[in-house]
Amino acid sequence: MKYELNLLPVLLVMMEERNVTRAAERLGITQPALSNALNRLRETLNDPLFIRERYGMRPTPMAEQLAEVVAASLGAIDKVILGQQDFDPRHPALYTGP
Repeated sequence: MKYELNLLPVLLVMMEERNVTRAAERLGITQPALSNALNRLRETLNDPLFIRERYGMRPTPMAEQLAEVVAASLGAIDKVILGQQDFDPRHPALYTGP
């Protein structure tokens, strides 16, 4: 299965904000763009992910489970990428990456 990796931050921000408008603002995109991304993610995962409630959006069990894995995975990727930024070819012995 193919996944749009750029949709993963949408899931994480939605988990934190529980509001489409605020999540869109945090991501620097329009509310319709975030709604579109969320719909693509819902389609891909075959789960509603968030249920509209009176005061926001409640994540489904699938969204909660997936968010934990996505957060850990993106954190691991960040660690590797940020570790690579410490590399100085003039001083390879100072490299502190993984």
